Amino acid sequence: MARVSRFVDEGLLDQAEQFCREVIETESENINMLGIFGAILLKLRKNNEAEKYLKRTIDLAPTFAKPHEDLGTLYLSENKPDRAATYFEKSARLDPGHVSALFGLANAQLQMDKRQEAEDTCDAILEKEPDNPEALRLLAQIATVDKRYVIAEGLLLKIARSTPEQSAAYLDLGHFLVDRSRLSEATDAFHKAIEINPSDYSNHLALGNSLSILGLTVESLAAFEKCLELEPREPSALLGRGHLLRIQGRRDEAIASYKKCAELRPDFGAAFWCLASLKGHRFSDEDVSEMQRRIESGGLDPVSETNFRFALARAYEDRGDFDDAWQQYRRGNDEKRARVQYDPVKVETKHDRLIEVFTAGLLQEKISRETVSPTPIFILGVPRSGSTLIEQILASHSMVEGAGELPQIVMMSAALGKTRSDNLAYPELLRHMHPEELASLGKTYLDQTAPHRHADLPYFTDKMPANFSHAGFIRLILPNAKIIDARRNPLDTCVGNYRQLFAQGKKQSYDLQELGEYCLQYRRMMDHWDEVLPGCILKVNYEDVVDDLESQVRRILEYCDLPWEDACLRYYDSDRSVNTASAEQVREPIYKDAVGYWKNYESHLDELLEVLAPVL
Repeated sequence: MARVSRFVDEGLLDQAEQFCREVIETESENINMLGIFGAILLKLRKNNEAEKYLKRTIDLAPTFAKPHEDLGTLYLSENKPDRAATYFEKSARLDPGHVSALFGLANAQLQMDKRQEAEDTCDAILEKEPDNPEALRLLAQIATVDKRYVIAEGLLLKIARSTPEQSAAYLDLGHFLVDRSRLSEATDAFHKAIEINPSDYSNHLALGNSLSILGLTVESLAAFEKCLELEPREPSALLGRGHLLRIQGRRDEAIASYKKCAELRPDFGAAFWCLASLKGHRFSDEDVSEMQRRIESGGLDPVSETNFRFALARAYEDRGDFDDAWQQYRRGNDEKRARVQYDPVKVETKHDRLIEVFTAGLLQEKISRETVSPTPIFILGVPRSGSTLIEQILASHSMVEGAGELPQIVMMSAALGKTRSDNLAYPELLRHMHPEELASLGKTYLDQTAPHRHADLPYFTDKMPANFSHAGFIRLILPNAKIIDARRNPLDTCVGNYRQLFAQGKKQSYDLQELGEYCLQYRRMMDHWDEVLPGCILKVNYEDVVDDLESQVRRILEYCDLPWEDACLRYYDSDRSVNTASAEQVREPIYKDAVGYWKNYESHLDELLEVLAPVL
């Protein structure tokens, strides 16, 4: 036993496996050897054999706790939490002093969505080991799922304080803060994790991701490079590096990073989609055949399969094969829709409430009279409607910083009233708020968006498309803000969305009927804002910008109270990073290829044409 234990301790699992096999050949009922052999096979992911030997051990020694725990771990890895729980419970009864089986049980209960039972099991662990970091971490995870964020953060901070030598605690805390959009704090947590363990590549990967969201592309790129120095095969870092190179306009280097990822992980569909989404990149016939083979052979994880389908669709488009392209888009969108939660009725109901609350009278009565600095310029609408082009034009002006898509307005509106005892929430709560309170929210917005702004300029852009629902809220809390409604032919907009596999959000984009209905809701809300905020919102049509760039640039600058600058006509010369699906397009002079692109798919759009009939 000492010899096989030494092999395991040194990570020599193949030697340990071979040694166990030799012993079991002559000692077929050696319980200890059978048990450790099953555990070794489990570590080697040889689950079928591991199950056989662990069950054999239990048959020979039914009161041996460890094989029960190992079988629980095996079934948990196979997404069979109910079977796993049975074995974890038995192991915990056989050896009450050993908490690892209880931790496995809590994980199984959480997989079964039995959160209260999982919480009770964690409490049982903490009775034995009050500072057990794994139990505290699981409790934090449960609290996060239940949206008890203050409790979750407190638990994560407790883990960090009780395990100052472990970087994982700060890594978990950082990820939690990223999900709350508290990016500066998250970055500090990741730096702390790196300080504790600079050789763990995952710490640098997390830092790179958070810095990328903040728009700190140079620092983010350095973090990804450090990650790849420690782990050259890490696919997320290769994609992250490629993405940063892409948004900096370093196209050839970006392609090289994506191709390296595809070479190392040929089953990783995201690498192929990243290549496909680069405007002008063409796959070879061999690449197309390889993608077809991988899809048809099966065995891909669902996310990779969807990525491959979108990539293959783009390859068919490049060859003018729009019917086959559409079939891949259809399958890919159906797969993606099955994995996202989106309720179009809930969206319509939300807009009903907004229209009821945001009357002309309320907007006149509640509006703050206090102006803020810098001045935000909101560019809103449905994605793929030209908002990136408008932002690039504005950000080419010497007085404007392009800050990209900022989530603060959506998050602030959702959070309003959450802590009130009278259950009043947004938007109804606004009826009971004073202008001074609303002005304070405007200052909060500026404070929360400050980490995304890196230049001391009098204006900045926020091009979160979903802000179209909140134009009235923006007007109340930021009265001197500018609001631009980016519009495009709704058929081009919808087809553009349907052809795009978004990194996050945009959940309305994966079903044509829901997408069309979302566009109708957008038009409905903008019609309402035009009625109750006459003259406050500038409507900019993409087709007009393409047709007469200079006159539209003059309109935009005049509306924003910005002096004329020729650089806005040469927006494509700007060296700013552009972090959207249109990154390549806005580095080129105006072109008209995208106008009317929907006609390539006209024969497949009967459903969409019917939905959009009111606005066509």
